[in-house]
Amino acid sequence: MSRSIVLAVQVEASSVAVFEALTTQQGLASFWTPDVEAEPEVGAGLRFGFAAAPVPLEMTVLELDAGLLVTWECAGPWPFWEGTRVDWALERSDTTTVLLRHTGWDDDMGDADFGSVAYTWAVILGALKAYAETGTPAPALT
Repeated sequence: MSRSIVLAVQVEASSVAVFEALTTQQGLASFWTPDVEAEPEVGAGLRFGFAAAPVPLEMTVLELDAGLLVTWECAGPWPFWEGTRVDWALERSDTTTVLLRHTGWDDDMGDADFGSVAYTWAVILGALKAYAETGTPAPALT
């Protein structure tokens, strides 16, 4: 059995703009963390650095479907993260619905730690919304 984090937000921006924010180094640095290395291609490695973390978070791009889906797998080395999967599904209409699913969490992870990760994703999702709607960089984490 495994746990999942599922969050959604309506963004007053095109799915193309949201997709670009999720797939480019400039976009990710504008809403998540300025310490990022990223390339928008399947198989590419992603690296996210944070001042409070002793090592960067590493992900691998598994899937890119322009304007619709971005999928990453955590390559490590954070406890409980390795092998988990992050899906950003984008639904187009007058606005863009962003559905974030972070799946594959081990049931052994404590509730407080799991809740802290879910909260952090909510903060990041809010920062993505703000950046996509305004174009003004304001990374959620440093």
